Order: sequence, then C-alpha cells, then structure tokens
Amino acid sequence: MNSLLPPLLFAAGIWLLLSRDWLRTVIGISLLGHAVNLILLSSMGAGTPDPLPQALVLTAIVIGFGLQDFLLILGTLYFRRHSVGDTDELEEDAR
Repeated sequence: MNSLLPPLLFAAGIWLLLSRDWLRTVIGISLLGHAVNLILLSSMGAGTPDPLPQALVLTAIVIGFGLQDFLLILGTLYFRRHSVGDTDELEEDAR
C-alpha cells in the first residue's frame, strides 16, 4: 500500500470538513474515517495471523457507513425544509 495515501486522505478530509457546505462536511468526515481505517490496516503488518485488527476495521467501516447515511439523510431533510446548504446560513436560519 502506498504510504502517502493516508496523509492525503487526512488532508482532504480536514479541508472538506472545514468547508461551509454541509455535503462537503459529510464527505470530509467519511474521508477521515477511511484514513483511520487504512492506518489501522497498515499498522497490523503483512504476515500477522491475528484477525482482530481486520475485524475492528470491518466494524469501523460498517459504523462509518451508517454514520454517513444518517448525516446524508439528516442534511437532505433539512435542505428540503429550509432550502439552505451553507452551514453559516443554517445557524442564522435556526434563530
């Protein structure tokens, strides 16, 4: 595996997380989760017979997918109700 991939995913995830658009924020959270999963998989070693790290990463993938779906549904419902996609406008709209 390329050792440059997890830092690039972290950088892209942080950049998207700091964005003002709610969809980019959700994608940034997802990228951060993928970067952590790649770091966990690469840290376990190539010839390790222990299945625990792989099970933990698989569980993290499933939980991350559920979180991503929940955030997308929540954002879509809020966007349909208020027609606001910018997070700064979300705060002003809530007042």
